[in-house]
Amino acid sequence: MPIDFVILWVDGNDPQWQTKKAQYQSNTEELNGNERYRDYGTLKYWFRMVETNAPWVNKIHFVTDHQVPEWLNTEHSKLHIVNHETFMPKDAVPTFNSNAIQMYIHEIDGLAEHFVLFDDDMFINRPIKPIHFFDKKGQPKDIFGSNVINPVDDFAHLFVNNLRLINQVYNKHQVIKQHFFKFINWRYGTMNLVNLYLLPFSTFTRFYDSHIPYAYLKSHYRHVLEMNKSYQDQTGHHKFRDTTDISHWLVRYDRLVRGEFMPVHKGLGRLQYLGDKLDKHRQLVTISDRDMGEAQFQLETKRLVETFENNYRKSSFEK
Repeated sequence: MPIDFVILWVDGNDPQWQTKKAQYQSNTEELNGNERYRDYGTLKYWFRMVETNAPWVNKIHFVTDHQVPEWLNTEHSKLHIVNHETFMPKDAVPTFNSNAIQMYIHEIDGLAEHFVLFDDDMFINRPIKPIHFFDKKGQPKDIFGSNVINPVDDFAHLFVNNLRLINQVYNKHQVIKQHFFKFINWRYGTMNLVNLYLLPFSTFTRFYDSHIPYAYLKSHYRHVLEMNKSYQDQTGHHKFRDTTDISHWLVRYDRLVRGEFMPVHKGLGRLQYLGDKLDKHRQLVTISDRDMGEAQFQLETKRLVETFENNYRKSSFEK
């Protein structure tokens, strides 16, 4: 069962990219601030961590807008450089919206049926096996957890938009009755209490989003987006993030309510923020940007690079 990785990357410091971006105007500046595009300078360590901790990966599809780091070994047998126009509609590029890019990931040439979708701030922090992403039958691993929407969350509109489409099609209580032991499962720990607390609500109020790389089936990814084609096209043609966007989470939510996954331990990964001490015990770590001044950002990214440099040697993905 070959498993591919897909990683989305942008270098917001690139003058040519900045000039291209400046030709277009965003209607929602609060969703498209500089912190959404600035680069940590840690991409080479992402590749080092993959080679060290997940050497079994079949192919890495590096999705970018003609931005290829000078140090990257583009001749590597496991590397596929993917520019946006090769899998997105011609009238949708250039784009500066990761949600738009996600709408067409399944169209990447040569993408395996089983793949894991990464952002460039998601790292494989410890050795990991394919069984952590997919079971032996090829079903994705996931957590069917309940949550509520925080209206001040920058991503609240995505949860609302995705959930609306799910609740229009699926009856919550019928879903839970059909897949009860995937909704209540010992692997979720105390999250089961939240699931029970929110059970009386007639609709799904939100799903637990662990902010780690997600495993997908290409065929299911395609099916869900084709079933929601008008929303796919709308989001896919937004050059910047918009409050009406949907995201790849819609595909994940659909598989949860269908029960087409196997429960996984909540402790597999962790979301932390730039400047926090790196959690060395989790296999998957997402290091999210936070609101800080440029001087503080440079200091924290320098510390992060030093941490990675001390732990990972040069990989075959580097020249």
